[in-house]
Amino acid sequence: MAAYPSPPAFGEALLHLLLPAHAREAVSGDLLEEYREARVPAVGRVRANVWYLRQIAGIFMRAYGWFGLPVLLLLIIRDLFNTFRDASGASFLDHFPQLVLAPLSPLLAVGVFVLAGVYGSWRTRRWAGGVVATVGMFVMIWTFMAIWWNATLYPFAQVQQANPYWIHAWHWSVGRAHPPTIFGLNPDTPDGTFLQWIFWDNVGGLFFLGLSMGLLSAVCGMIGGTIAWTYRRLVPR
Repeated sequence: MAAYPSPPAFGEALLHLLLPAHAREAVSGDLLEEYREARVPAVGRVRANVWYLRQIAGIFMRAYGWFGLPVLLLLIIRDLFNTFRDASGASFLDHFPQLVLAPLSPLLAVGVFVLAGVYGSWRTRRWAGGVVATVGMFVMIWTFMAIWWNATLYPFAQVQQANPYWIHAWHWSVGRAHPPTIFGLNPDTPDGTFLQWIFWDNVGGLFFLGLSMGLLSAVCGMIGGTIAWTYRRLVPR
């Protein structure tokens, strides 16, 4: 007798860490039933797996997507005001409230991640639910920023390369001494165009954003999960 097809094991585990305790068995059971009885026979196992993972992504977005909106908005505002400057190089952001400036903006992001971790752990009644909520937020935000920076690279570069601030930054970057790299790659070469330079600048920004925000999300998820777990122990319902 042939075994029933099963969705990816990590997907099932992730689903259980996203669903509220009271709906866990019902929702996961319904998805598994549709996966086995409708999706696999109709479209095959690979496409059925994609469908299953899309359902998980949808569940995550409905539960936690709104937590990521203020962080995304903050990143976009800072990117816009970093790109569009006056001729002196001063950011127009200097005239705005300190909410969008350092050091308050990192604190805002930390607060949002911790709150998401608390909510995720409380909602799922599992400590790891907080970590899944915050790491999922990181993946969502990082993916959006990768799309944003690639979509705005060329039109923004047309504005930046006419601004003395960015021209000076470009000349300084390609003209300074560079230590040898492990792989012999040096994106900042004197004969590189402005567009090439700004592209590699975005790549570096995306890498460091991912590294720092990934670590931040995991730590905040642990803190949020611990807060929710401790509260449940101290204030039993």
